[in-house]
Amino acid sequence: MNEKQKKRPVGIDRDKRNQRRRALRRVEHTHLMSHEDGRSLKSTRVSETSIEQAEGRQLVAEMIRSFTETVEFYKSDFGGLKPHDEAVKEALSINESRRQYVQGVQPEQLNWSDMTAVAEVSMDDGLALWARIREAADDELESGRRAAKVAGDNASPFALAQFLAIRDQFADHWQPQGGIESALIDMLTISFSLHMYWSTVANQRAMWHTERQKDFRNSKTWKSPYQFEADAIEQAYRLADGHNRQFLRVLRQLRDLRRYAPVVIQNAQQVNVGNQQLNVSG
Repeated sequence: MNEKQKKRPVGIDRDKRNQRRRALRRVEHTHLMSHEDGRSLKSTRVSETSIEQAEGRQLVAEMIRSFTETVEFYKSDFGGLKPHDEAVKEALSINESRRQYVQGVQPEQLNWSDMTAVAEVSMDDGLALWARIREAADDELESGRRAAKVAGDNASPFALAQFLAIRDQFADHWQPQGGIESALIDMLTISFSLHMYWSTVANQRAMWHTERQKDFRNSKTWKSPYQFEADAIEQAYRLADGHNRQFLRVLRQLRDLRRYAPVVIQNAQQVNVGNQQLNVSG
């Protein structure tokens, strides 16, 4: 395989992403307070923040919520009705045990309590753990595993390879540019994979009924399927048709996205549009 000719369906420009996430923007907060005598007081505060900073604040808020829920659990009936001080000690003890194994856990298995345990000792380590989770999520998206999970085609190595083969085939043809087109390629792959799956199921169910007719080979009349069998066969064909319609709908969206995308030409000496050739002088 010539790797130079193969384009990854999803390509993440991490430098541009970091630049966008760290760009500062001005945020204005206005608070209005009213007194009983009708007087009002207006307070305005302007601050600078970024997407990355806002995300960090949300992480801290989630970790605080997780620790608080752990403390409240030990104070409840299920946790032993412990006093507040003892409940806090139990929560801190649990965090100590979490820190001993958290580094070896797969990113998708980590929870907010694990991050709280790490950040309790070092906030830098907690943010590093979050960065590890974010990187794993990027890798899952770029590799196609995220879309495969939606379609259910990751039960075995070969099933995952089948899904990725379809995804690569579509990407090779369309050469997606940017996140929107890459998402549409994933949607195409999912709908096509599910269409093939339910078409297979429908055929298997119909063939199972045909094979069952062999039990009545001595009979001169055709035995109609039971109602639950007919419903199961009809359901599979309906789902296969629905995913086929979804595939065609996404395909039209991808086509329209390319068709109506603006084209900017700068300093062109010759531009070919369809079968018409336009010569532009300097």
